[in-house]
Amino acid sequence: MPGRVRPYLVLAVFLAAACGQKAGVGDALPVPTPAAPSAVTAPGSRVLGDGARPSEQGAGSAKPADPTTGTAGSAPAPAPPGGHRPRPAAGGAEPPGVAASAPGSTSAPGVIFGAPPTASTGPSSAGETVLDRTGVGDREIVVGVHAPISGAAPLPQEFKADIELYWRWLADRGGVFGRTVRIIVKDDQFNPSRALQVCRELVEVDRVFLLVGIGADQVAACARYADSVGVPYLSPGGAENAVAGLSSFFALSMTFPQQAPLLAQLATRLATTKVAVVVTNTPNYDEPFQAMVGAARQAGLTIVRTSRIGKQATQSETLAEAGALKASGAQAVMLLAAPLVFLNLATSAQSQAYRPVWMGPGMTNGLNPVAEVGCPAIAGARFLSPFPQLDVIDRFDPDLRAAARRYNGAEPTDITLVAWGLNKTLHRMVEAAGSDLHRQGFLAALRSGREFASNVFPPLRYSAGRPFGATQAHLLEADCANRRFKTTATFVSSL
Repeated sequence: MPGRVRPYLVLAVFLAAACGQKAGVGDALPVPTPAAPSAVTAPGSRVLGDGARPSEQGAGSAKPADPTTGTAGSAPAPAPPGGHRPRPAAGGAEPPGVAASAPGSTSAPGVIFGAPPTASTGPSSAGETVLDRTGVGDREIVVGVHAPISGAAPLPQEFKADIELYWRWLADRGGVFGRTVRIIVKDDQFNPSRALQVCRELVEVDRVFLLVGIGADQVAACARYADSVGVPYLSPGGAENAVAGLSSFFALSMTFPQQAPLLAQLATRLATTKVAVVVTNTPNYDEPFQAMVGAARQAGLTIVRTSRIGKQATQSETLAEAGALKASGAQAVMLLAAPLVFLNLATSAQSQAYRPVWMGPGMTNGLNPVAEVGCPAIAGARFLSPFPQLDVIDRFDPDLRAAARRYNGAEPTDITLVAWGLNKTLHRMVEAAGSDLHRQGFLAALRSGREFASNVFPPLRYSAGRPFGATQAHLLEADCANRRFKTTATFVSSL
């Protein structure tokens, strides 16, 4: 693509290994360990020093209960992030003792940096609740994002520019009540322990207003931590049980259990009667696994195989699984696994002259990099998605292409589209919270029952105690003649 080099080599290398690698040699895909510093940030953001941890920064050093185990830490849980920090007056200086932005930091084009982010001061002496404005300044709002930029489900490096695009475009149109949005992106390496670490850094050091995350196990770890410190947390829908009871979590698209009946309807519509269900072997996917099996049975489909596959499945594992699927006679495979596992499995199946209809819930397997590398092995694969593909996006959002050309100097990719739709939805939410933005007001706006529609992601409407507000999805199909995904249905609640 002119003007941009898309980093699909990691996918190609993995697939080449699946096709021609000698048995028993280099089966596992190594997880890259980045050189210092490990944090990946948007332009103008602060970067932690090599090996630095929040406890070494002097702020937020108290260790809360471990959100992944529920076990108390070695020190009392911290006050809400940003406590004991007075809010400066408009245009005022940072309070004494609080570090300013790193010297020499610069903003992305169209992003204005004004007063530093501010925070609540904690409960007043009269016992009144003081509004928490951490991450909200007079001229900017700071948002933290963690994503697998490396690991078994890598996002392209240009994701960092794509995640800023909507806010740069909006800044030239007045921003959000006169504020711009600054994004800090950090690589969680597709690893929940690393995700928890970077989420703590984003909250306790970078002092973001809210968090956005991608990835089942990573989301579960970070969402529990965010809830323990009162930070709003948003992510595309995954497993429901993993985030049950969290008051600050909200899903941006249909959950995997919500999508299970749609998959069963799709299998029936494609006249496939024998199906298999293959799901990543992680406790956070027990619920989606059961939901897909249950939906297939309820639809009258014959389940000929169920299997749990490794999160970073080896070549030998995918070869064995492909053979077992072929032997079962499954005409369709309902799959919930990372893109690299899917590509390896589909290629292993093709090498055995087995070509089922691959289908599944989620978002990442319906991206064009998967089709570019996986075709023809994944021909005809269908995946539900929170976004339509580029072939129809102009019907729903005519601003995306022009914005990508102007601010990124390139045509949009589907990663650009995902980031645009997510941020457009977030804009609707922040706008609904009002000009006097604080965490309590933001969460109240989400719980208010109003609809948040971006015309890219499905419309969202949350109800009391249920943070899963989407009831629609898009359907994508692998078009191997063009090595990309095409849109076959938009904003559907049934198939």
